[in-house]
Amino acid sequence: MALMLAHLYGAKLLRLFILLSIFITAFFVLFKGGVDPFTWFYYFIFSLAIYWGAFQFKRWAFAKSTVLDEELDILYRDLEFERSTLQENTRQTETVQQRADEISHLYDKIKEMSQSLDMLETFLLFGEALAKHFRFHTIKLALFNEEQPRSQHPDEVYGLSFADFQSAFEKGVFIKDRKRAKAPFFPFDQKICEIVFKKQESFCAIDTTGQVADENVRLWPDFMPLVAEPIFIHKKIFAVLIILGVDKNELPVLSILTERFVSEAKRIQLYEKVQTLAVTDGLTGVYVRRHLVERLEGEVRRSKRFGYKLSFLMIDIDHFKRFNDEYGHLVGDVVLKKVAETIRKNIREIDLVGRYGGEEFGVLLIETDEAGAFFVAERMRRAIEEKMFIAYDETLKVTISIGCSAFSQSINDVSLIVDAADSALYQAKRQGRNRVCVSTLSNSGF
Repeated sequence: MALMLAHLYGAKLLRLFILLSIFITAFFVLFKGGVDPFTWFYYFIFSLAIYWGAFQFKRWAFAKSTVLDEELDILYRDLEFERSTLQENTRQTETVQQRADEISHLYDKIKEMSQSLDMLETFLLFGEALAKHFRFHTIKLALFNEEQPRSQHPDEVYGLSFADFQSAFEKGVFIKDRKRAKAPFFPFDQKICEIVFKKQESFCAIDTTGQVADENVRLWPDFMPLVAEPIFIHKKIFAVLIILGVDKNELPVLSILTERFVSEAKRIQLYEKVQTLAVTDGLTGVYVRRHLVERLEGEVRRSKRFGYKLSFLMIDIDHFKRFNDEYGHLVGDVVLKKVAETIRKNIREIDLVGRYGGEEFGVLLIETDEAGAFFVAERMRRAIEEKMFIAYDETLKVTISIGCSAFSQSINDVSLIVDAADSALYQAKRQGRNRVCVSTLSNSGF
């Protein structure tokens, strides 16, 4: 046993020393007197057998250990590979989940945009979606009058920065107070719009030199990449969307969201045009009689409920038939449009003017008493009397007659208010035209 253990665990010199000791001992015993040869032979063979057996056992044991080490190493490498694969799959799953969340958020915002009928609200929803998934500096929406020349200043400009959409952004705050979303229109913005109008297409300026495609113009000293997208209705640009500080690597995905906003903006603009056409007189641009009466009914209900003041003017162009007979209907149409334009200029934004009949107009003066109505009517009359109307080759003088009525205990519904104003109008005509008369049914008169 000692021989085997020494062979298994001893150093190489020790094993050689043991092997040499076996031979020396055998030789010594062989020549010593009184030793049985069979005993000597048995000892020698047994010692060699033990030595050889221990050597073979060690080789077998070490071989098994090496195989096990190799198998363990293979298993360890396989385990590490599986672990790295699992980690990679986990990262991919998280990326896919994050992307799915982003797509879901984009879908929700696009759905909200498709349900909105307000341009500012849609612009704010677009900005929210943009700020959630992209980095940018500023977004602006310049709204133009389709009928004005291209060089005209936009009617409205909305603009917000990336910081505006961070933390606790509430679009309702901007919708309630629309002035908060208004933005200045800088010369730089004007230059961008001029390029868009000239090209009649969108462009991306991402050149670090600050040059725009084939336009030899430096946009600004500290260049910032931008995207400018025109929005067309009937082949006319009515709006320009500008996104400043975009990442050119994000342009492919950004363009998808931008195109959707452009589509929704067109839908809203068309809806507003249809709504306008439904309630607007095609010749004069003021409201039609039906819409005027509907609004008058609503204001009468408010006055009854809250005790608000309310007045109504009935306006007629004096001797209008003479303009048609002497100068033709085209000149008459110009007179109608000019009179309607002058009336609009002499009332507040909250007031309402509509075409009541052929040459008759109705004006709804909200929260205005009889005295205030007379003052407004007299201002209109003087403005038209002092104005020279140019219609084609003709220069004309035009006057109007106005009848006033006011909501009161005795004049407390739509028909009575209109009839009272109409009676006052005929009174003005009987008194020689070009004057203002107040209904005698009112609580006070002039």
